[in-house]
Amino acid sequence: MQDTIIILLLQKYIKNQCSEQELHALLHWLKSPDNHAELDLVVKPLWETIDKNMSRPEGEREKELHEEVSLLLSEAKEKDTSTSKPGFRSKKRLNVFSRVAVILILVFSVTFGLLKVLDRPSPQITYTEKRSDKGEKKNILLADGTKIILNSDTKLRIPSDFNQEERVIEMEGEGFFDVTPNPDKPFIIKSGEAQVKVLGTSFNFKSYKEDDFIKLTVSTGKVRVNVADQDLQLSVSPNEHLSVNKVDGNVSKETIQENNYIKWIQGSLYFNKEPIREVIKTINRTYNRKVILQCKHCDYKITGTHDNKSIEAVIEAICFTTGLHSRQEGDNIIIYDKL
Repeated sequence: MQDTIIILLLQKYIKNQCSEQELHALLHWLKSPDNHAELDLVVKPLWETIDKNMSRPEGEREKELHEEVSLLLSEAKEKDTSTSKPGFRSKKRLNVFSRVAVILILVFSVTFGLLKVLDRPSPQITYTEKRSDKGEKKNILLADGTKIILNSDTKLRIPSDFNQEERVIEMEGEGFFDVTPNPDKPFIIKSGEAQVKVLGTSFNFKSYKEDDFIKLTVSTGKVRVNVADQDLQLSVSPNEHLSVNKVDGNVSKETIQENNYIKWIQGSLYFNKEPIREVIKTINRTYNRKVILQCKHCDYKITGTHDNKSIEAVIEAICFTTGLHSRQEGDNIIIYDKL
């Protein structure tokens, strides 16, 4: 039984799959003088595959290993000189020293391997960035089958270990997510202080750094939202819209009959009692134009749908609703009041 375990440990070591505890156990077994004979059974088929690319230990540890080697050689010589059959002495010496050589190689290999495990740096995570520019939308397919539509001026960062042990991505902007179900690997989106966690669902998530609001609208499934700086954890169900004010911490959640918050996918704009300053930010991103708001009392709330209209038509509708005015200055559009 023990031989089988040692064989498995040696095979795991050669494949660099041993845990720290297993390496300690293997090293202890190899150093025992009572295990020389068993080594003959396990070393032969593994000889060619022993790790020969060893890194050298530090000076103090190297000294200790040399002392261990000297001790093993001494034990081997004592066994060799104590044999009672002189006719077999030469052969016995060869077998003993052959076994000792194997032990030494394995001891050094396992010891150095242990040192490499202990000093092994954590795997370096790299990120792939997917970006949609202002005035652009982009479709993304992740490795787990999750489909994402990025709205204008959105950045998505995908780690190199995505879908290995977990599914975590980073986003700044807005996207519609159709997440592939996997109960063993929750899908997590990190965006500033906000984090969204799902198992498999479809939803729209809006979290621009420059916006005052984080918004989430769920189409199917259930979504958990955590906003760290607001000490907030909420569950959002299908046909619910969540809005979190990052400035004052106010939270509102409403049940909706129709999901107008994803009309941007078809190129439309939808505002529901939206502060005009937030509306201007959305217009700038959507049309890749610079609209500047110049008014003393800009506390207007905008409501309405603009289906695939030009930026001039949208600005005209806003001015008509609020009583504001607009003018062109170069490539910029200025919205102002006459007060």
